[in-house]
Amino acid sequence: MSFPGESIYWHEGQAPARGVETGPPAKVDVAIIGAGYTGLSAALHLARAGRHVAVFDAEAVGFGASSRNGGMVGPGLHKLGIAGLIKAYGEERAVALLREGLNAVDHLEAFIAAENIDCDLVLTGRFRGARTALQCDALLRECDWLRDRIALPTYPVTRAEQRSEIGSDFYRGGVVYERDGGVHPRKMVLALAERATGAGVQIIAPCAVTGLRTEASGTILHTTGGRVDAREVVLATNGYSDRRSPAMNRRIVPLETGACAVGPLTPEQMADLSPKGRMHGESGRVFMWYRPTPDGRSFIFGGRFGAGNMGPEARQRAYRKAICRVFPQLENAPISHFWSGLIAMTADHSPHLGHHDGVWMAGGYNGSGVTRSLYFGTKLARRMLGEADAQTAFDSLPFNPVPLRPFAPWGANMLVRWYQMQDDRELKARD
Repeated sequence: MSFPGESIYWHEGQAPARGVETGPPAKVDVAIIGAGYTGLSAALHLARAGRHVAVFDAEAVGFGASSRNGGMVGPGLHKLGIAGLIKAYGEERAVALLREGLNAVDHLEAFIAAENIDCDLVLTGRFRGARTALQCDALLRECDWLRDRIALPTYPVTRAEQRSEIGSDFYRGGVVYERDGGVHPRKMVLALAERATGAGVQIIAPCAVTGLRTEASGTILHTTGGRVDAREVVLATNGYSDRRSPAMNRRIVPLETGACAVGPLTPEQMADLSPKGRMHGESGRVFMWYRPTPDGRSFIFGGRFGAGNMGPEARQRAYRKAICRVFPQLENAPISHFWSGLIAMTADHSPHLGHHDGVWMAGGYNGSGVTRSLYFGTKLARRMLGEADAQTAFDSLPFNPVPLRPFAPWGANMLVRWYQMQDDRELKARD
């Protein structure tokens, strides 16, 4: 699948990571497929424990979601929602799964500080607007539950107070999650690659792994650069999994999402859109997220709009319509960049890590991977090494293959369209 346009983040940190190899080694302890957040964080931890690690990617370092995402970090909560989680797993387990999101934020913050990584991390909080009064009531109940049960710092924002958070009257109030924030995703993935190569990791990119064959002594990797023998293999391909990484591919459904950058804008315009410089999101089944760029000169908007089989002009019209729904004052503002990429959805809407079909894997982040991927990559490496503090609340969740996998992307897109129709109906009916 081709991806139109260039991410605005590619204009900074465009140079390849130092230490990128031109050819693969003949033999390694661990071969990792995927040079994004998950693969590089796992590689770094394994190499520092003395393992000989090679990371392979069919494209450049961070080519996939690790430099196409919006750079928004936070606990991530869960796609099922609180009621859905409790129904599926019971309240005690639901609480444990949600607390892992806070653990992931803590890990990200501590890791960036310890490694002295310059990736523009700011925990400015996120305002989530409610599209309807009913959705606002639901958000407020959720806000109370999250604060009481998992100690998530969050508070309500009434419709009358909304202008202190966002330069729009579109929403019917909302909530603020204080442990959310943003990073520069391209800077973060290149810094990870630099730390990994400094620890002795060999990064071979571009070099596609075209096949895997398991034997008694380990796994043989067939790559475009030649054969590699590995004692263990990690799949860190997430939404970019395909027939070359079948163990992950049969367990996730790739879904394309789009994003665009609006700007440059004046400081006055930026302050009007987001008076506190927060990240932003909204309620709804098919929702939009948006944030100021790290340099404070533009705004990034993302979501399912502007994705799929659209030409550039249709894509930009879709962006403009979605943006002006919330910010009519941006009707004539320039769209400087637009791009898209793949996220990985799972049948149970949960991320997973573990050992399946003879390989280690972590992924299925369901669109909340910036924070979780770094956390899961490190946790997976600890489990491979038999270290303490390797457990997560997700460990016992079965990571089953997606039923009727060849048809799943089509079904997912149809479901998204159905959800969009329901959202549109609710918006038309609101007061």
